[in-house]
Amino acid sequence: MEALHTYQSFNSDKSIGELQYNILRDENSLENLKFELQFYKSLLSKPIFKPHVMNLYEKLTKLKNEINALNKNSISLLNELNSLAHQIRNKIECDDMTCDNFFVKKHDDIELKVFNLKTKIFNFKFRLFQYLESIIIN
Repeated sequence: MEALHTYQSFNSDKSIGELQYNILRDENSLENLKFELQFYKSLLSKPIFKPHVMNLYEKLTKLKNEINALNKNSISLLNELNSLAHQIRNKIECDDMTCDNFFVKKHDDIELKVFNLKTKIFNFKFRLFQYLESIIIN
């Protein structure tokens, strides 16, 4: 299931306060997705699978590796979001448009990364659920 949407930024007219809110929202969303990925990784380690499934160990290992990579990307993006939030808090007094444009551009860049990561995670979950449906014991 591939995403049909592409990223569009609507941040150019937003205030610094709105950017801070969006950062907080993205942080919460990524934290929830990280928790979800950890659950899936734990689930893949449980003895809930049909016996004699072809290449089960290899497929489960591949899925766990994908989860690890997605988690690593989530942590990296969370660090970027935290850094941007810190920069905005320290520069909140900035009143000129150049300063605002700098933060809007930086936020757009991170928001695109968050969008792409969420798309990867949603596509991963779709594939994971399809596979699990065929190999979990009834």
